[in-house]
Amino acid sequence: MSGICYYCGEPATSDEHVPPRAIFPKPNDSPDGRDYRKNLITVRSCDIHNTQKSKEDEYLRNILTMSITSNEIGKSQFLNSAMRAIKSRPKLIEQMLIGNQNITYYDIQNDIWDNSIAVKPDDSRLTGIFTSIVKALYMHEKGSPWLDEVRILIEFILSLDSLAKNSIQSEYVTQLDEYLIKVPYKGANPDVFTYQFVELGAFTCIRLHFYGNTKVTAILKSF
Repeated sequence: MSGICYYCGEPATSDEHVPPRAIFPKPNDSPDGRDYRKNLITVRSCDIHNTQKSKEDEYLRNILTMSITSNEIGKSQFLNSAMRAIKSRPKLIEQMLIGNQNITYYDIQNDIWDNSIAVKPDDSRLTGIFTSIVKALYMHEKGSPWLDEVRILIEFILSLDSLAKNSIQSEYVTQLDEYLIKVPYKGANPDVFTYQFVELGAFTCIRLHFYGNTKVTAILKSF
């Protein structure tokens, strides 16, 4: 197959799953025995943008499944797929727990206060991963690569140092919820991943939903 790379527009040599297959449970890792790796989105990619990404895919899976916003599918993926990797390579969890803090949080669903550990992810690493996903989805939707800037808001990550920053982010997320309320969700495996895609004038907004309510929003514009 010919074609051009979703990321850079150079000649393509292979297919890239978007999002990575690593976040989709195999039947023996899912709580209901379903195979969530069917009908995944693929785009064409060059060698540079589809090689040596297994560590990034693994990092993404671990961060998403550890989030308190993750649904039962995500929790199951962590207890199965992610834990197998951690048991075989204990340094994985050590790296992820660098800078962690004990916290108390309010569980809205169960109406209780609970204790947990807040992990400080690598924001720049995650931004790069989500940028790749967003650019791939743009290619899937439009048939041409997005070669300009992508601005990423990782909604499920809050500041451990600034309540004011979290308040501003919360207001912005509320506005996004209102703006996108009528935009349809796309994706064959909605319990694992869906996305919303909308164009408004010079802007394109792509919102990613992982494991139910773990959300990331991207704004694409020629800045």
